[in-house]
Amino acid sequence: MSAQDRLVAGRYRVESRLGSGAMGVVWKASDERLSRTVAVKELHLRQSLNDADVQTAKRRAIREGRITARLMHRHAIAVYDVVEEDGRPCLIMEFLDSRSLEVVLAESGTLPVAEVARLGADIAAALAAAHDAGIVHRDVKPGNILVAEDVTKITDFGISRALGDASTTGVLAGTPAYLAPEVAQGGKADFHTDVYSLGSTLYAALEGRPPFGLGDNSIALLHRVAAGEFDAPENAGELTPVLLRMLAAEPAQRPTMHQAQRALAAAADGEELPAEFTAIPVPAPTRTTPAVPAAPEPTPEPTREPAERRRYGLVAVGAVLVLGAGVTAALLTGNLTGEHSAAPPTSAAPAPSPQPVPAPEETPTRPESSSAPETPEQPETPARPSSPDAVVAAYYAGMPGDLEGAWQQLTPDYQTNHAGGFEAFRDFWEPVTSVQASGVSTEGPSTALATITYQFDDGRTVEEKTRYTLVRDGADWKIAATTVLSSRTR
Repeated sequence: MSAQDRLVAGRYRVESRLGSGAMGVVWKASDERLSRTVAVKELHLRQSLNDADVQTAKRRAIREGRITARLMHRHAIAVYDVVEEDGRPCLIMEFLDSRSLEVVLAESGTLPVAEVARLGADIAAALAAAHDAGIVHRDVKPGNILVAEDVTKITDFGISRALGDASTTGVLAGTPAYLAPEVAQGGKADFHTDVYSLGSTLYAALEGRPPFGLGDNSIALLHRVAAGEFDAPENAGELTPVLLRMLAAEPAQRPTMHQAQRALAAAADGEELPAEFTAIPVPAPTRTTPAVPAAPEPTPEPTREPAERRRYGLVAVGAVLVLGAGVTAALLTGNLTGEHSAAPPTSAAPAPSPQPVPAPEETPTRPESSSAPETPEQPETPARPSSPDAVVAAYYAGMPGDLEGAWQQLTPDYQTNHAGGFEAFRDFWEPVTSVQASGVSTEGPSTALATITYQFDDGRTVEEKTRYTLVRDGADWKIAATTVLSSRTR
């Protein structure tokens, strides 16, 4: 489903593409029967599935959609219908003119405590209503929270499970940085894990990063999540005891979603927290030896930590980090949908041991008048793009041929949660014969605008005006989010 003006299920007229993620592509459409704007989410089915698993995934997606349609709440995106188009299930959902919290944080870095408390209370209210209806979200994260001018809503209830459980191999559904430790250890998602994931999301909104950080190495990240160890929040203020309860390593020590909602609402209104949040037992910082060697992390942890950076975690038992073969295989691709495809080496394998790097002044300058250097001559390094618009222009300059190079210009979170893993990224670009970026300009300190024209092998030309949100990665910029502002096909 890519052509503009296409009619889905004989009723929903596609107008433009709103965005895409690991679970599918979202289109803006018009319901011609009821004369209202809707969002059509076309769900991805993994190409590695056999026919039986494809049918299972379809049935589960339809069942999850029907279950979610029972939930009607001011702070939850409503599901209106579930249809099938071109062999793929599609959810017909409420359209909200908004930005995801992921995009908001990519632009602002962090949010004030009061704003996070109010946002958290609203989303917790929707999740509490879902829990009352027996619905577990399973993938609470900034990318699934939509922020509009006058309302905040959560979307994508149950979709990760509907598409992730179809295979007989082990599959880990959800986003690693926001998982609860018991899920990273192979346990099932439930109401307790939704509480933890919401806590992780609010932590990211306050601290500028999720509790366990982000990184190119998915296995190293999963090890950190499974161990349940994170830095105490520094910017949470009066929300600190609420976050620590929501992020308790033991599920039974976490509040219910209703309790979390009441505490977050009290903080947002400047009222005293409920009694159960005023005294938090803090375990001593404990580092345990994992049952299997953890993947090396870029920066080794110090043996002693200052008091203000105490670790909050659980005491891991022997098999805490032993993962199922299917889960490990899925993580090695950097794609948590369980696709066993080959991804670029830098994303697919554990990071190598750090090697000595010569200081900048030791790099040969190669003056023409000097004698031959004693050390081997180093190739010249191309200049790095130094502004958001230059990064966007450089990203498309080598496409569609240089997939690996373009892949490395995306943040790890974008690679997993927007591109859907390297295989989905490659599948998107395979039918593209040429691409041109025009009108590239810097819109703000970390955003850029461009008009992208795609030529497809079936003769179609698609032109999309897109906003790019970028973040700093050391001396480089990386693309963290994209928003399609308009789209037309000719």
